[in-house]
Amino acid sequence: MRLVLGGNMKLRRLAALVLAGVLCLTTLVGCGSGAKASDTIATLGNEKVSFGVANFIIKYQKASVDDMYATYATMYGVDSLWSMDMTGSGSTTEAQFKAETMNMLHEMYTVKAHMVDYGVELTEEEKAEITKAAKAFLAANTKEALEELGATEEIVTEVLTLYTIQAKMFEAMTADVDTVVSDEEANMRGFSMIEIDLTGHNDENSQWVEYTEEEIAAIKNKVLGMELDLKVKSMEDVAKENNYEVVSDAYHREDKAMNATWITALNALAEGEVSDRVETDSAIYFFRIDKDVDEAATEQNRQTIIAEREYTAYEEAVKKLQENDGWKVETKLLNEIDFRNSFTIYPETESVEGTESK
Repeated sequence: MRLVLGGNMKLRRLAALVLAGVLCLTTLVGCGSGAKASDTIATLGNEKVSFGVANFIIKYQKASVDDMYATYATMYGVDSLWSMDMTGSGSTTEAQFKAETMNMLHEMYTVKAHMVDYGVELTEEEKAEITKAAKAFLAANTKEALEELGATEEIVTEVLTLYTIQAKMFEAMTADVDTVVSDEEANMRGFSMIEIDLTGHNDENSQWVEYTEEEIAAIKNKVLGMELDLKVKSMEDVAKENNYEVVSDAYHREDKAMNATWITALNALAEGEVSDRVETDSAIYFFRIDKDVDEAATEQNRQTIIAEREYTAYEEAVKKLQENDGWKVETKLLNEIDFRNSFTIYPETESVEGTESK
C-alpha cells in the first residue's frame, strides 16, 4: 500500500504514522514465519534489507487497513479480502500489498544510498530523537502486537531512520522545484448549487426506490417553478421552500476532473449570477457563482500545485536513480510474512484493556 499525500507532508506523516496509536491484535491464530529477523529479504548493491525490517513495515502498513478491510469483507460476505483477487490481475490482495510495500522499501533504500550526492546526513539530535521514538513505540504497544510485528528496538530504529532520511532527501531532491504559481493557474471560483436527483430516493425504510415516469414529470414541473423563483429569490430560500439543499464549493475553470457539464455551466456565469436549469439524464442543477476569486480555496490550490510539482520531481528523480540498480527481492522469504493475524490501532489516549486478542 502506498500512502499518497502531497509533497513534504506525505513523507513527514509517514514517519509519524509508524508511532501513531496503540497496536493490538484483534485475531490471533498462531505464528507464521520460520524466517529469522536477520535473514536478507532484499538487496540493493551492497545494502542488505533484513526480513525483520520488511516484516515490520509490511505488517504495520497492514495494520492501518485491517479494520477497514474487515468491514469490506463483512459487506461482501467473505472471510477475508487478503486471499482474494480484487483487481482481476491474477494476484491476491495480500501479494499485491506486499509487493507495493517492498517497492516503498526500495524507494527508501534508494534515497538512503544517495544521501552523499545531495549533501544529506542525520544530525546527532535527529538520531537521539529516533532512539527516543523507538523506545516510546515499544513501550506503548501490547506484547502480542510487538511479537507479531517482530518489533525490536533495533528494527524500529532502522525503520524510523529510513523514514527520516526519506523526508530529508525529499526536501533536498525538490529544492529546485519552481514554487511560483500564477494567480490564473491557482484561481478557484466559489460556487453554490442545488441538485435535483431524477433517479430515485430513499423511502421511509431507507431503501432506494427509483422514480416513476410520472414522478419525474412532476419533479420537472416543480423545477420550472423553481427556475422562475430564482429570478427574484435567493437560492437558499428557493431550496428551502422545495426541500432541497444548497451545496457550496470551489472549482478551477480548467478542472478536467470535474463534471464537464458543471464546468460549462459555471464558466458561463459571472460573479453573483445564477444559471437557468442545467439538465442531465440523472439530475437537474442550478448554479451560482459566489466569488470569482475564492481567496482561501485559491491559496490552498496554489499549495497543492506546488506539492504536486515537488512530488512529481521527486518520483522522477527516484525512478532515474533506480535504473538498473539491481534491486532484488527474495520472493520465498516475502511469502513467509504471514497475514493470518489482524490488528486494530487505537488512539494513544484510548484505553485498550482487554482488547489484546480475541
